[in-house]
Amino acid sequence: MPLATPTQQSTTPEATCTDALLLRNYEGANPVTVDVTVSDDGQPVCETTVTLDPLTIETVDLPVAPGEYRVTATTADSAAAATCDLGDAPTALAFVEAGNGIVSVVDEAY
Repeated sequence: MPLATPTQQSTTPEATCTDALLLRNYEGANPVTVDVTVSDDGQPVCETTVTLDPLTIETVDLPVAPGEYRVTATTADSAAAATCDLGDAPTALAFVEAGNGIVSVVDEAY
């Protein structure tokens, strides 16, 4: 008699946009801490804080479904925001650059 196939539980994984946040510190001497808030219709849906060493780039997966969001980045000296299309496509991301006391957010990166 063959063994029964194990039953699989029906679970839906939480939505995640892989590598949806790309952060770059172009400051050559100092680390920078960036607070990022992702909002949908004015309501925050995700918040994260990333500290970047000098001259580094980091990507972050975001626990949100693909779609259009308002992304706000804040450092000790500056703040910026942009509407970004987030998803799993290579260009569907928020690109945050920080350094020299300035932070910026743009939709997509080329």
